[in-house]
Amino acid sequence: MFPMSSQAVAFLSSFFFVLSALAADAFNINKMLSAYPDFTNFNNLLIQTGIAGEINKKHRVTVLVVANSNMAAVNGVSKDAMKEVLGVHVILDYYDEAKLKQLQTKQATILTTLYQERGRAKNQQGFLNMTNTGNTPVVFASAAPGSKLDCTLVKQITAQPPKVSVLQVSNIINIASISNSASYLPDASAPKLRKALAPAPSRAEAPAVSQIRPTKPPSANANAPAPAPASTSSVVSLPSRDYLASTILMIFSWAWLLLPMV
Repeated sequence: MFPMSSQAVAFLSSFFFVLSALAADAFNINKMLSAYPDFTNFNNLLIQTGIAGEINKKHRVTVLVVANSNMAAVNGVSKDAMKEVLGVHVILDYYDEAKLKQLQTKQATILTTLYQERGRAKNQQGFLNMTNTGNTPVVFASAAPGSKLDCTLVKQITAQPPKVSVLQVSNIINIASISNSASYLPDASAPKLRKALAPAPSRAEAPAVSQIRPTKPPSANANAPAPAPASTSSVVSLPSRDYLASTILMIFSWAWLLLPMV
């Protein structure tokens, strides 16, 4: 076995150092949240929408999570709209409690979110307004016009500075331009009910068999035929005429055959 050169040893050492550095820098948001049962619904939605994979690729990110008991606002939301809503809860920068305390009082900080980065946001949908009001905890709200300022910071859940921070907020951040869209409404994608068909007639409505009177056969006395309604006579006369024509035709045929013998 040939001894390795110093250059090869240096190269392998550098290679393994880079691999270890990358491994140390990586994180998994789903694994982090799995340690907290209060956020299982939020964690599952991150997986279902693919947002979790996008978060894990970031180098500096803050995730605003919501407890299971406060997730009713997104019940029945379509997958596309859910992806937009969750994207607003992912800030493309690192913020923990210590950094939040450094915010100036009553001064808004505009933050870029994952939804903004995906290029589908309109009218500042993809930006968050983070404000330290002084009297209350930090408030988060969409920078889009018409959005409600009703989402407050609860506490820090976990962090791996300076890569990823997980902060709990009071509720789903309302984004008026998304929540008012057709895709966000729970019943927008539901199929419309068809108009009920008219029920089939019951036995009482259908004509009874006993009410249908059969046509009387022709009277044996041909000299005194009883007058019958037009509809009845047409039904009886047709088979009578056919029978009479057939009889005459048969007699004529026999006469034609017997004529040469006479």
